[in-house]
Amino acid sequence: MSSKASDHTIWKITGRARAQLPDDWRTRLAARLGQRPRRIGMLAELALYGALDCLDDAGETILPGDVVLRVCSMCGASDSISQVLEQNRQELPMPFSFLQSQTSQLLPALAAALKWQGDAGIILASDPINLVKLAVAQAGPSGVLLGWVEEAPGSSIWIRLARCDIVSAKFSESKGFAEMVSPETLYWRLGRVGMEIATA
Repeated sequence: MSSKASDHTIWKITGRARAQLPDDWRTRLAARLGQRPRRIGMLAELALYGALDCLDDAGETILPGDVVLRVCSMCGASDSISQVLEQNRQELPMPFSFLQSQTSQLLPALAAALKWQGDAGIILASDPINLVKLAVAQAGPSGVLLGWVEEAPGSSIWIRLARCDIVSAKFSESKGFAEMVSPETLYWRLGRVGMEIATA
């Protein structure tokens, strides 16, 4: 992993999910899937919407098998966990409520919706940039699909990264996550200190 992390690979953002969720995002997700998602929690639904929106923006209908898929959340399935705890005060939790409280359940939901099998993982982290550093260090030949998903407030930010040749753009150290996912940012690079970005 260290050799990949230090090779200064340049990553081009080829697709991204909208930072602001539309009010009818669940209706749009159901239309995209052909039916309303069943037996999955809010976190997984948000992840599905963002990932599919990002791939649409990238112009991809199929995610290559050697793409690394990583999802980050600061709070995980917090709402679902609260529901299970409340049910537990009254009686045993309902089976589907318990499954929805498991953050890892969003990965099978993503794999099924994307019709994809590969290297996927979810991490809970207080700093969203940690996901970026991990993913670009582990990335395969076809790049990375990254998501940051939170139940409250509902958000699903996704970035599709592809390796690219050396570009003439000038790189500078990123000042934070908002700058990295800004519409003006087009390139990422893992530098010696942290993530570096460049505009078009």
